[in-house]
Amino acid sequence: MKPVLASLAAALFVMPALADADLQADAPSIFGTWSFKSWTYDGCDFGGTARFAPGDEVGLHACELTARQSCPAYGVEWVVRQSCTARQTEDRLTVTSRIEEFLVGEPTPDYWPDNFVLTIRSSNRMTGSLVSHGTHATEFVRDAGGIS
Repeated sequence: MKPVLASLAAALFVMPALADADLQADAPSIFGTWSFKSWTYDGCDFGGTARFAPGDEVGLHACELTARQSCPAYGVEWVVRQSCTARQTEDRLTVTSRIEEFLVGEPTPDYWPDNFVLTIRSSNRMTGSLVSHGTHATEFVRDAGGIS
């Protein structure tokens, strides 16, 4: 009877790990370069690029993004490079960013890091929200890459 209980206990220990591996295998890969656009409805254009790479632990990815905000009516433009981490759980992706440098425009405390909460729709499209200076609809589309 003891060998049967030991086998049952081992199976119960291994099954959740296998289920987690299956979820990761079934989820579309987000790794690579993406373009994004957010609709801020404030007279500004907001968009940019993001690159996602595998991280050190399952479901936690490294990323970097460059955001461009252009507000012609206010005479301002910023291009901001940000480091970020992306936590993936099934079809959800939460991106938490940190401003690294202003490439265009004067640094200002009024420009907040660009964080995102996204639903992974496919291996080429994610939708959700920009969560920064307000919450705004956002779409990420995978870059097609160059043609040779």
